[in-house]
Amino acid sequence: MKVTYLESAAILIETEDAEILCDPWLLDGAYYGSWAHYPEPSFEPEDFAHVDYIYVSHVHPDHFHPPTLDRLPGTSRC
Repeated sequence: MKVTYLESAAILIETEDAEILCDPWLLDGAYYGSWAHYPEPSFEPEDFAHVDYIYVSHVHPDHFHPPTLDRLPGTSRC
């Protein structure tokens, strides 16, 4: 198993069987635009097309960020 810190609360968990993206806030604009990433992330949501699952721990905007989720390729919509 490999756990990689990405940005803010976002982490990527990789196992032999699956990849799980947790709490993906990858774009600026959380909390009505008052929060931004510093430094800028070195990746885009589209870079995570390979993940099998997305885990959101709770609905605060820096963990559950609809603009990021909308740009993740291949994800189901709720």
